Amino acid sequence: MSTETRSNGAHQPTSDTVSPTADSPENAAKLADRYQLFESFFEQLHLEKDVYAHEDRIVLRWPRKLEAPADYNARLQLSNGRIYADSEGREGDNGDRTLASAVSIPDGEYVLILLPSPSEYYVRGVRVQRKIPLSAVRSDYRTAPYGTFVERQIELLRHAVTHDDGLYSEIAKMTLGWWDRITTRKFSPAIETVAALEEDHLTRLTMLLGMVARYGENDQFPTEIRQQLDDCLSSFPYCRQAYAQRTGKTLGDTEELLFAASELLAGQLYPEHTFPCSQHAGRWHRQRAEEAVTRRLQHAAAAGLADSSSHSLAQLLTALAHLIDLADSQEIWDLAAVMIDKVLVTLALDSFQGVYGAAQITAENGGVVPSGHVSPLAGVARLMWGVGAWNWHFAAPISLCCCQNYAHPHLIASLATLPGPDTMWASERHAVAAGCEEAQEAEQHKPPQSLHKAIYRTPDYLLSSAQDFQPGQPGQGGQSWQATLDADAIVFVNHPGEHDPDQDAHRDSYWRSGLLPRVAQHRDLLIALYNLPDSDPFGFTRAYFPAFAFDEHQIGKEWAFAAKGDAYIALGCSQPIALVQEGPAASRELRATGHNVAWICQMGRKADYGSFAEFRKRVLAARLDCDGLSVSYRPLQGDTVTFAWSGPLFVNGEAQPLHNANHYEGPNCVTDGWPATQMVVVHADQAIQLDFAGG
Repeated sequence: MSTETRSNGAHQPTSDTVSPTADSPENAAKLADRYQLFESFFEQLHLEKDVYAHEDRIVLRWPRKLEAPADYNARLQLSNGRIYADSEGREGDNGDRTLASAVSIPDGEYVLILLPSPSEYYVRGVRVQRKIPLSAVRSDYRTAPYGTFVERQIELLRHAVTHDDGLYSEIAKMTLGWWDRITTRKFSPAIETVAALEEDHLTRLTMLLGMVARYGENDQFPTEIRQQLDDCLSSFPYCRQAYAQRTGKTLGDTEELLFAASELLAGQLYPEHTFPCSQHAGRWHRQRAEEAVTRRLQHAAAAGLADSSSHSLAQLLTALAHLIDLADSQEIWDLAAVMIDKVLVTLALDSFQGVYGAAQITAENGGVVPSGHVSPLAGVARLMWGVGAWNWHFAAPISLCCCQNYAHPHLIASLATLPGPDTMWASERHAVAAGCEEAQEAEQHKPPQSLHKAIYRTPDYLLSSAQDFQPGQPGQGGQSWQATLDADAIVFVNHPGEHDPDQDAHRDSYWRSGLLPRVAQHRDLLIALYNLPDSDPFGFTRAYFPAFAFDEHQIGKEWAFAAKGDAYIALGCSQPIALVQEGPAASRELRATGHNVAWICQMGRKADYGSFAEFRKRVLAARLDCDGLSVSYRPLQGDTVTFAWSGPLFVNGEAQPLHNANHYEGPNCVTDGWPATQMVVVHADQAIQLDFAGG
């Protein structure tokens, strides 16, 4: 949750605005007083959630005994500017105010705007606002599988038609055969986004290419937009130098694959057309792109996913689904089929009840919204396995839904939804992105860098971390570890990112991480050490601890406890912790002041430890010794665990590996080293083998 307070021109004179610089000192002082009055009032109000789903009510929370000092307005507005609730408040109001329910408004990103009454704001010129971003999702969240794959395909397409007001609704209509309901004007924003290289343009480019390749020859395809589509798709800057000059950005590994896949599909669609960026024909671009796609798929299959954030994996699935269905090369089809199996296996292993719970060192699309309801992979899990939710992230699920030439093995669905009564302790090793091709060439003679993930999954929760990954270095906004108890009950700790969380209130940046900790995980126990420099502008670390999401919780100075279903979590710290009561993340954030700080996460289950009260009692009775960045802890099982800023993790005096030798290692999935040539996946009496060398 993030907030923003601004004057919005309060000090700029206009014909109907009283300005302190344009009027008498007395009026200026009165205006300043009114400004401060509203600013103080609005800062005390908050929302308890970042995301509201299905039957959730969007409620503006008030502190006890607070009364509105003047008339005011609370406006719920979609990101496109459309207003869905506008509540007029009166002086003397007190108590929580319900604005809407999530199921009654469209899916999307909203902002709740608090501002003075129209007479104060527009006539007297008290131009103060507080903006509180939030998300709303109409869909329910499924924690257990339901329906058949075909039934979920139809459900997804109908959801897209109903809830999307653009490209994806029209692709869904074509897939359903609803040609008479096509609205051609809805294609224009996507075409303009691609032409202008605006946000998400590579995904939309791929979707447009797939749409034309699949349906462009259909007699009912709208001819009035065909020329505009052809011009857009063939004039895209498929040459990397031209693309870099226009965008000023370096593509990540997944974006590079999307870029190459799009060039390949465009070359197939327009083989004789001369592309402006190169003055070469489409067939030349196709050949070049096939080489790039093959190289990238081979590397990803053998060495792993450089960026395993949910946003990146959704992009990857979008590219793979289009390559499987539409690429003419048999070699690429074979590689893409193996890769899509591998990605889905990874999602199945690293998810809990449809929530992708793996440590994600890269922030999703520049930001972090800690909720399974709005993950770009929520729709993928719902489509493929019947768990999760539908939301506005349509690219990956619709790409998979439209894919005719891929049938996912039932084993993967079973792995995702029927993990069995036993716990799973597994590890993964992935190559770290080297960035652009030039950077990759420069890195060829250096030892490869790796990200080492640990995953501990039980029937009641999942705990995952990036072990000993670049401690003390600036991160890429994501989280080094995460505990997942359900779609809302997600817990992690980080150091704030580049923005001051108390002053700058941008939704996408609030929960971004700054400096990385040194992390070690031993099954259900995790230790994260933060070594902040004396010059650090924040001087604290913080935990996302959503009190609203838990069945029970208790917060003390050293430990915070919570229960959700049959899962328990204890979050301890070497410095005093406190629940933040006001501001951007009120009732969802724990803070600990200090530059050398140790955080401990101990998970538990009813099946292992009995009641929540007994779990708390045993954690509090455990021995915890913290000396700066050296921790010794004797957890519930009785093993003594020690960990410091340097050196290995010790369990009962025996060093434990933090870096994995194999690409994947666990009871359900194993590879033959790293880089790997094959992967074997097993579940119950089922097994599959993926051949990375031969596709």
